[in-house]
Amino acid sequence: MYEKRCQLICFGVHADFVAVSRARRAKVAHAGDKPATERRIHVLPVELLERVRSYQNDNSIASEVEAVRRLLSEALQARDTIDDLMKQVRAQFKKDRDFRTLARDILSGHILVKRMEIFDHDLRFVMRSGDAGKIDRQGKLQTGQADEEGNVYNWSDWPVSLGAPTKTFNQATGSWEFPTDLDDDPPPF
Repeated sequence: MYEKRCQLICFGVHADFVAVSRARRAKVAHAGDKPATERRIHVLPVELLERVRSYQNDNSIASEVEAVRRLLSEALQARDTIDDLMKQVRAQFKKDRDFRTLARDILSGHILVKRMEIFDHDLRFVMRSGDAGKIDRQGKLQTGQADEEGNVYNWSDWPVSLGAPTKTFNQATGSWEFPTDLDDDPPPF
């Protein structure tokens, strides 16, 4: 009904708008790109909304929407594991192989990353959990464990393949070891 009324009142403008809208939809459909944002409406309790507004004011954030975006991003980051972060690093590296860009876009603002180093040959980071990750110039990814001083040991390829057993470095003996709990029987399939 509203569309018919618009056609009667301002037929020329409405026809132009419809033509542009259809052309834009066709262009997006052909491009195959997902939209960068999507409009959502959520109902929030008043108490929660007051806390969001308080966060917005305390951090001098211009809009309530941006405050909600930041809060959601930080809450989701707090749940990230080393695997989640490695997936993000891999995806960013596929788009842009520059370590500085990767560090800026993925690691520097992440609330769980406590240390990050860029070398000529690789980029390394350590999470608050002690998990560590690195990526080299060819895109090879590895994870390991960091001690209190930030030294990383037990680097292993990521993602872990289900094929050959991974070896670990034993600091006490100074040698590489394979896990001893492997079953010698062939797999049942």
